[in-house]
Amino acid sequence: MRSQNTRSVPRDRARSRWCILIPFLPGCAGGEPAPPAACAPGEELFRGRCVAPAARHEPEERIDRDNVVAFGAPLTRLSLPDPPRSGFRIIAPPRTLPPGAETTFCISWPFPAIEHKTVYAARVYTTAGLHHSNVIARPVDPDLGPNPYPDCHPGADDPYGDLPAIIPDVLFASSTQVVGREALVFPPGMGFTLDTSREISTNIHLLNTSPEDAVIEVAYDFFTMPLSERAEELVPFVMNINDFLVPPRATRSVGATCTTFGGNIVSLMPHTHRYADAFDVDVVREAGGEARIYEGGAFDLEGDIEVYRPAIALEAGDSIRYTCRFRNSSEHELRFGLGDNEMCTLFGYMYPPEKQFAAVTRVDGEPCTSFGIGFFR
Repeated sequence: MRSQNTRSVPRDRARSRWCILIPFLPGCAGGEPAPPAACAPGEELFRGRCVAPAARHEPEERIDRDNVVAFGAPLTRLSLPDPPRSGFRIIAPPRTLPPGAETTFCISWPFPAIEHKTVYAARVYTTAGLHHSNVIARPVDPDLGPNPYPDCHPGADDPYGDLPAIIPDVLFASSTQVVGREALVFPPGMGFTLDTSREISTNIHLLNTSPEDAVIEVAYDFFTMPLSERAEELVPFVMNINDFLVPPRATRSVGATCTTFGGNIVSLMPHTHRYADAFDVDVVREAGGEARIYEGGAFDLEGDIEVYRPAIALEAGDSIRYTCRFRNSSEHELRFGLGDNEMCTLFGYMYPPEKQFAAVTRVDGEPCTSFGIGFFR
């Protein structure tokens, strides 16, 4: 340990001496700029420079130009940044809902022409009124042809109705009733690759909780990188409890423990509604032991997406246990469903693709059944 009285050569003087010998060192004239000591809040250090994570692979010059697909009237309430320079934007038709109204419907878009097809970040922009949406891509129906954009053929927004014959791409799933912006940015080197011969659709759920008419506007950005930048290919997984009951004026936990096939968990997002009081997720090791990996509090309008660096490694036979605690302050029973009901769903991304799974518990308290859909890839 150096004493406080020891004299040392100032860092800039020492660097200048090295620069005389090796002029191409970072920070020397003729060399690359020295990396910053620290990045501003909301930025990350990537390849020697501070960047917004979603702009990690944005090129200096735009490479995707005709990359916005929009239907309906122009947006008047959302103020959007420029579309991704590498990637694309889709915009939903604005919808007006009266006070207290709720609706679900399907919207579809064709893929625009884009240079790179590996998505490493996605972002939703929304006014108040978006309850949730799950943006997916499925093959064009061979009998019906392309969707009648922005409307949909029957079943176009069902991500798991044709498993295992059709494994959908899941482009983005938003947190419940998030307002403003929500982003999902994977760690460097990770992303999912699009099949642009497919078409995009979403089951969109709108809910106007205000006492006035609401114009609801929603748009999505997807940021892409060259395939050569992808070290790990990501796929979605989902876990759901299809039926449960919480009596009026009661607090009750609903949950399941579902076996996995191994792999690595990169992100998690819970899905509940306004009666949720807590959402906890644990990894239960087949060899013994368990660890809490997610702990969510009471329902709010903030984003709930959690991204893990490093990823959470699972061995074949390890389980994921998730628990939703509901505080039913109403005079009616809470069951699984839309409207003034609840859901207990866990969604996320993982790798490698062959470990992809979907898990379902038919009724709360019954065993969970896990399907290794990655085996069909």
